[in-house]
Amino acid sequence: MGEHTDHPDSNRSMRRRQYLGVQAAATAGLVVGGAGLVAGASDDAVDGTEQGDGDEDRADDEAAESFDAMVTMDADERGERDVPETLFGRFAEHYGAHEIYPGIYAEHVTNTAFVAWGQVQPDHVSHVYGFDEVGRYDGLPFPWEPVGDEAAFERPEEGGVRGLGTWESDGGWPAVDREPRNEHQRVVLDDAVGGVKQRLPLPDWRTLAYEFGLSVRADGIDALDIRLTAPDGDVLASAAIEGLTDEWERYDGIDLELAERSGSTLEGGALDDVASPYGEYVLEIVAEGTGHVDLDWLSLLPADAVNGKFNPTTIELMDDRNVSLLKWPGGNVTSTYKWEDGIGPVEERPIRPNVVWNGLDPNLMGTAEYVEFCEVTDVEATITVGVTVEDTDREFQPPEPITPEDAANWVEYCNGSTDTEYGALRAEHGYEEPFDVQVWEIGNEVWGGWQAGGTHDPEQFAERTTEFIEAMTAVDDSITVIPDGMDPMYGDENLPDPERWNDTLFDVIGSDLDGIGMHRYNWGIRDEDPGSVEEWKAEHDADALDYNEVLLMFPTQFGELMGETADLAASHGLEEPEFFIGEWGLYPTVADGDPWPGMPTMAGASYVAGMFNAFIRQSDHVRRASHTHLPVRMFPPEHVDHPADPNPLLPVGFTLGLYASVFDGDRTWNVIDAAVDGETRDIPETGVRIRAMEDVPYVDAVSMATPDGDALCTFLTNRNLRTDASVAIEVPDAVTPAEATVTVQRPTGDPHDEQDGLGDYPDSWYDWDAAVYEVATETVPVRENGTLDLRLPPSAVARIEIEAGARRGPPERGDGSGRGPRNHADENPGRGPPEHARSTDAAECNE
Repeated sequence: MGEHTDHPDSNRSMRRRQYLGVQAAATAGLVVGGAGLVAGASDDAVDGTEQGDGDEDRADDEAAESFDAMVTMDADERGERDVPETLFGRFAEHYGAHEIYPGIYAEHVTNTAFVAWGQVQPDHVSHVYGFDEVGRYDGLPFPWEPVGDEAAFERPEEGGVRGLGTWESDGGWPAVDREPRNEHQRVVLDDAVGGVKQRLPLPDWRTLAYEFGLSVRADGIDALDIRLTAPDGDVLASAAIEGLTDEWERYDGIDLELAERSGSTLEGGALDDVASPYGEYVLEIVAEGTGHVDLDWLSLLPADAVNGKFNPTTIELMDDRNVSLLKWPGGNVTSTYKWEDGIGPVEERPIRPNVVWNGLDPNLMGTAEYVEFCEVTDVEATITVGVTVEDTDREFQPPEPITPEDAANWVEYCNGSTDTEYGALRAEHGYEEPFDVQVWEIGNEVWGGWQAGGTHDPEQFAERTTEFIEAMTAVDDSITVIPDGMDPMYGDENLPDPERWNDTLFDVIGSDLDGIGMHRYNWGIRDEDPGSVEEWKAEHDADALDYNEVLLMFPTQFGELMGETADLAASHGLEEPEFFIGEWGLYPTVADGDPWPGMPTMAGASYVAGMFNAFIRQSDHVRRASHTHLPVRMFPPEHVDHPADPNPLLPVGFTLGLYASVFDGDRTWNVIDAAVDGETRDIPETGVRIRAMEDVPYVDAVSMATPDGDALCTFLTNRNLRTDASVAIEVPDAVTPAEATVTVQRPTGDPHDEQDGLGDYPDSWYDWDAAVYEVATETVPVRENGTLDLRLPPSAVARIEIEAGARRGPPERGDGSGRGPRNHADENPGRGPPEHARSTDAAECNE
């Protein structure tokens, strides 16, 4: 992820919680348990369910305020390429403590080797417990604390098991050397009891069993007690290690079985203190006697970790939503990431400061682990290689340059045969067969001043990219290499001209170019932009909902921008460039007191649906995309401004599954022409990243059909934040008469209400304290005249599936995923959220 380091206040509004009770239009007929999902459907029984009970609700619907829209389709006008499943990926980056650990790699101890904490941005601690809560202690690195007050603490700089490269930090940019420094923790006792402890959240809703490991040596101390306690000190699990010697010994697989849950639940988060399902605990390592004990390389993994290392909840949620791609290792991290730090035996991997996002990277999640995780979750591996542009005047440089040779060696390690130098090294590490990673990005936002080793000069980057492509494809000419392009509307004053940047890449690299990557963050009018939200509203005689509607309708403009970029590529003879939208999301800046349309809201879900629609419409060129912080994992919220609270059940997470699950299986889809005739609004110029655009339809729709025309799928969203949409859909003759399976995700109240709260796992995992959306599924016949009428409240998202001449039942899962379990299902069978507690039709929402 990028941009944050250069503009630390750019997403200040994410912390604003003053949501006004803006009253949306009435949504009669949307009560839980009522009918009225599909307006004007036949009153005949469908799936044995009498529809007549909803007549009164539908009459109320017709009386409520609404606007009309007509969706027409032309199945003969279709895309040249299949719509790729890889539009529904997610982005992972090494954000200090918890994006990767335990978000993906289920390690729950932070700072496993007692090294100096990498605190680059002092105001943003990448840990669930900040400095104010943990405190700082002589001889103990953050976030470790003393047990008792009788022990003394030292950190010898040599002789440990795992270490950190020498570095210095005064809160600025650390200088990182390559030689390891085996710093470790010494606890000194004089006829006393003492030790170290760390506060940590554990997934006790999922498992009470954990496996502990550490390396230890001692002088005068015979034994250690290992404890997991509740915050009040009650010991809930313990184990003893006896017979300590003055030589390092490794102890793995120490069982810590909690007697019960701690009774204390973690609260925290970027936006505010919010509940999480994690229990709060304290890990204690205690000795007694006279002498000293040395500690190093600790580990605490849940016993249910998949393959002994991966977070099963993350895997389950990725399965439920059919995530198809995982971009790694970043993000800004890539400009300083040295891939060779993350290969080979763990005890030989150096721990590195996270010099971009704070904290430490223990390098447990390296290349082999990433590839293994992609195999477990059945997603496409997509690696981003950092790039250092030489001879620039940019002062912000990485500790070590990343060169074309580095990139080529990484490709060879992943894909080379055992006859090659790095392929042989991979085999030495236990992986005879190549990893066969096919998609590689070059650079991350190298055009931004916050990026180490980058440049503002497109010619410099294009020439450097050519060197990277030549070196990487010389190793494996089958790979797809995607260099760092620019979103065409990233015309900020402090950035290069996007059109010139992309045009230069197309021109200089030419036929060797597979495509370009782009990032799209929609902030609205940021603090550093000219003007303000309040001035914008006054200038356009607008209110807060007008402003938010413009943000939600931007995806239509984004599709046009992709079409223009494809035309630019074609002018250089590149007819099928592949665009990778590697990071994207809505992080809206709003005026104080105005409603906020972010990820926890249905308004945010409508934005996500619009972007998916744009990707599908432009899928001849947009071939991959990965949402930033798309909530498909569960880890403790951190006390930082970004990322947003990573609650996996936010509305946008369900929206992902609504779209992506259609691509689970052997069926292929082509986008077909779909036009919307209905109420529109103009988009004024908004900030520096949204240009003026006239007559943008409130209802956004995209349609796909199978190559044989036997199946049709249409996605819609209503971006009007005040009024229901009454949508008439004209179904192509080729698929009529038929039945339609309609799934609608809709708000339970105001589109800006924020999702919050979790039920107990697993029985009420999808029960919410204050639900902001509900899901309804109905199977209805298409009218004899080939139309289907649908009512969409503000911000609602819908999926319509039609099989020609055949009955199509509801999805297998209530979330509309229809997915089966993947290859790890025996260990972690997936649960789908769609049997949502507030589903409107129990008969249609089955497991």
